[in-house]
Formats: sequence, C-alpha cells, structure tokens
Amino acid sequence: MYERIEEWRAHNARRILDKARQQTDGLTGIDMDRAHPRLMFILLDQGSWHDQESVQDMWAGLLASSCAGDVHDESNLIFINLLGAMTVNEIAMFNYACNVANKIVSSDGLIIADLLQCDLNLLGRIAGVNDLFSLDREMDHMRMLGLFPYGMDSVEDTLVADITPSTLALHMYVRCLGHAGSPAEYFLSL
Repeated sequence: MYERIEEWRAHNARRILDKARQQTDGLTGIDMDRAHPRLMFILLDQGSWHDQESVQDMWAGLLASSCAGDVHDESNLIFINLLGAMTVNEIAMFNYACNVANKIVSSDGLIIADLLQCDLNLLGRIAGVNDLFSLDREMDHMRMLGLFPYGMDSVEDTLVADITPSTLALHMYVRCLGHAGSPAEYFLSL
C-alpha cells in the first residue's frame, strides 16, 4: 500500500485538503488561501494521522471554517487541539451527542444543549467500545476536555451517562462541519 509513513500521512493530508476544497467550492468570502499558515500547518499535521473518512471530514470542516473571515483569526486552534486529543471512539460519542441533543439559544444568544443521558450499553455500541472500564476512561477524558459534563447515574439498575454537549462542544461541532459563523446561527438555520 504505502511504502513509508510519510506517504500515508501525505495521502491523508491531501484527502483533507480535497474535502475542504469541496466544502468551500463556490462559497462567497471563503478562500483556501485565507487560512492562517499556523492553523494550516497544525491542522494538516495532526489531521494526517487519521485515515477514517468521518474523522477526515471533521478536519476538513475545521480547515474550511478557518478559511472564512479574518486571515489572522486563530480561534480554530482551540478546536484543532481538542480534535487532535480525541480518540476515534471519543469522536463517535461527540458526534452522536452533538447531533441528537436538543439545542436551545439562550436569551444572550449562546447555544446550549438540553440534558442528554445515554445508556452505557448504547454509548458503548456508538463508540465501538465493549469494555465498561475503557468507556468510562474515554468519558472521563471527554469531561476533562470540557466537552461533556461530569455525571453518571443509575436508572432502574442501568448505568446512564450524562453526555450533554457543552457550549464549547457545540461550537466545535459546528466548526468541524465547516461553518465559521455562530453555532446559534447554524442550528437556527436547520
């Protein structure tokens, strides 16, 4: 397949760039040359370690959202570092939570999510994790990253986890979809 790891990573980086180009093609005010070079380097460096299409889509979305607005805006660095710290299993939980949670726009315009609890068996299937201890460890890491709140409960002898996405998680989710505007604006447009 690939003779060297450099070739494999270069292939993955090209796929991310191609996906970002497809996302931004024809959009007004978005130019692939507008991404801050620091963001572009870090994003492609970290993103090139992933060959899963769904994860590459997220990296491409971050790149696309980095190409809108002020060329000196480095705010996506926060999300690049968060995504780079997540495992594929955590990314599956993150996407599930951000997708299914009921979103509310607060009176001051921030997007927040309603309480979202998930049975640990279902969450394990979503994440592709069969071991309860591994799932708990990954949930703890998501909490440490500030993407999920602390909380686990037992309902009718079934363990459930609080996977309510934080405002930070919802902001990251929207940026990973390629949207550079406010998360409230994005979710209200759906």
